[in-house]
Amino acid sequence: MLLRIITFLIGVVGLFGSIGAPALAQDSLATGRSANVEVTLKSARAKVAPGETFYVALDQVIAAGWHTYWRNPGDSGEPTDISWTLPAEVRAGPINWPTPSAIPFGPLVNYGFSDRVVLPIEIRVPASAQLGERLSLIANVRWLECADICIPGEARVGVTVTVADVGLDSADAPQIAQARSNLPAPYPGTARLTDLGAAGLQLVLQGVDTPSTAYFFPYEVKLGALIDFAQPQKLVRGKDGFGLTLIKSPSFPAELSGPVGGVLVLGNGARAKAYEIGAEFEAAATPNAAPQSDPSPSVTVPIPPPTSSLGLFGALGLAFLGGLILNLMPCVFPILSMKALGLLDAAHGDRRTARSHGLLYGAGVMISFLALAGLLIGLSAAGNAVGWGFQLQSPVIVLVLAMVMALIGFNLMGFFQIGTSLQGVGGSHVRSGQSLGGSFLTGVLAVVVAAPCTAPFMGAALGFAAIQTPPIALLVFAALGAGFAAPFVVLTFTPALMSALPKPGLWMVRLREALAFPMFATAIWLIWVLSAQTGQTGVLAALIGVFGTGVAIWLARTWPGTIGKGAGLFVFVATLAWAGFHIARAPVAAPNENVQNDAGRWSAQRVVDLQAQGKTVFVNFTADWCVTCKVNEMSVFANTDVAAALNSDKVVYLVADWTKRDEAIAKALASRGRVGVPLYLVYTPKAAAPKILPQILTAQIVLDALN
Repeated sequence: MLLRIITFLIGVVGLFGSIGAPALAQDSLATGRSANVEVTLKSARAKVAPGETFYVALDQVIAAGWHTYWRNPGDSGEPTDISWTLPAEVRAGPINWPTPSAIPFGPLVNYGFSDRVVLPIEIRVPASAQLGERLSLIANVRWLECADICIPGEARVGVTVTVADVGLDSADAPQIAQARSNLPAPYPGTARLTDLGAAGLQLVLQGVDTPSTAYFFPYEVKLGALIDFAQPQKLVRGKDGFGLTLIKSPSFPAELSGPVGGVLVLGNGARAKAYEIGAEFEAAATPNAAPQSDPSPSVTVPIPPPTSSLGLFGALGLAFLGGLILNLMPCVFPILSMKALGLLDAAHGDRRTARSHGLLYGAGVMISFLALAGLLIGLSAAGNAVGWGFQLQSPVIVLVLAMVMALIGFNLMGFFQIGTSLQGVGGSHVRSGQSLGGSFLTGVLAVVVAAPCTAPFMGAALGFAAIQTPPIALLVFAALGAGFAAPFVVLTFTPALMSALPKPGLWMVRLREALAFPMFATAIWLIWVLSAQTGQTGVLAALIGVFGTGVAIWLARTWPGTIGKGAGLFVFVATLAWAGFHIARAPVAAPNENVQNDAGRWSAQRVVDLQAQGKTVFVNFTADWCVTCKVNEMSVFANTDVAAALNSDKVVYLVADWTKRDEAIAKALASRGRVGVPLYLVYTPKAAAPKILPQILTAQIVLDALN
């Protein structure tokens, strides 16, 4: 019964992002505050006529040294977001974004606002609005405020206008009118963005005089980024216009179609003019492109397309072997408690029942592998760059797993029993009591927990599957699932091995209790992963979730019967929904500074630049949710000799952190025939292709590769 509830909750976790929760009450809806930002919602109208369209504005006053973000935040950050609570048929348009500033931070460049920014929003009143009606416009605002650190901010602000025969301006109308007049104007000429291949991009502009300086702030694009925000933009002059040579982002989309939007700033200081442009996109430069100039000296090297030399039967064999080895990987250890108890339960009972346990566990594994494979294939077909373990890049799913692991731990400790009977303690009939349905659901949970790991042989097989048709890909995943399920299933079909297992006794109760601690440790690890994804907001929500889990168990124990269990289940689900809602809305945490040398953030261009300098480059594709990655980092990279080698003058250590979704990293993994982490690459100077190291490292393997 416990595992049925767990699987049901995991199955519906995708709904939590849309579940509403009451906003925190404010002393007044006029103004909201955080530590460094004050927000106010203002209206250009005190009275509005039925059917009228008017403007409100979100006024952000920002403390000195801090900033908030534009619609495209650049290398990091999160734009201000508004969700509205409006009267019936009243509609709010999108934020009208003013021109941002480029904000350098170390090797990164972000786009945002300092000191103060006013964000106009169009409001449409229905013609059916009644005279004298008071319209309350409530904005639930979320933003990210950053200096050397980033803090998520949230406030609920509002303004009220009255419906009248004739509209009437408010005292804030001049400020909002000024903010609208400062918005980027439509570009009066023509714009074209040309793909120059390895030389980058060229934005060709005609229709205005050539300025002394120019800068392009691109809008966000799907499945990646348009330019490398930190690279300079080179102004070039031509006979019929001018242009900007731009460096492509490492995550430049493979399929980009126009028009490409953004804000173009010409000139600087008080005379600067900002224009909104929509540039037609050309996949390759044409001979008659307006301005001709030398290509930019900085060249972005495209990531090679994924390839595989494996045949189908080779991939199936490697997938089966990878599934077998996956049982021994560190990420599977927490689930061994349930597998072990289920095996002991079946060992000394009826052989037919034992086989049923094995087959149902295997069915749970197979169905889960195929379901994950189908979801991965579907997301990839839709244009999303995802890979193995992608579900743990979702903070909401990480939260659910943390609460589930805590719940299982409490169950194993004996704080509550669902579908379990511990009787005859010390006698010969002590059983774990796992039901047949529990064996199936143990298989499901085993796959969910095992997904962060990539075992030896498994990476090549999944890389092969990633570039095949869906039926072939599903066949490879089925072989992987068969290998993962095989040891448990074979044991239940081997009477000699089953009978060799220890007889039941008091020790089983103690084992059950001891196996709770890996579950609690896993919950702690998952909350730590959550901190890397969502920062303090996620950690607080997760801890409240675990607290709610404890309250739910206490209710179920205190009031026996249906009422107690119902109350406990309600508290658990309500806490999960609340925590999931807040985590889903939490701003993305700042990038993980998981580096050891040279501020080691990975990019494809950086590898090329370092090779050109004669450096050997070691690239660690990792994620905080990847247990194998962390084991290697603690046992191998912490080794004194390895650390010294990675920090030598001839070696640069770079980290590609995939804890949060990153299309550039996903594409780089795919280009090496991989869909998951860990992946370790060693580039020697001038070598076109890197050496790929095994997923399970030793200090000697790393040292040999570097030498």
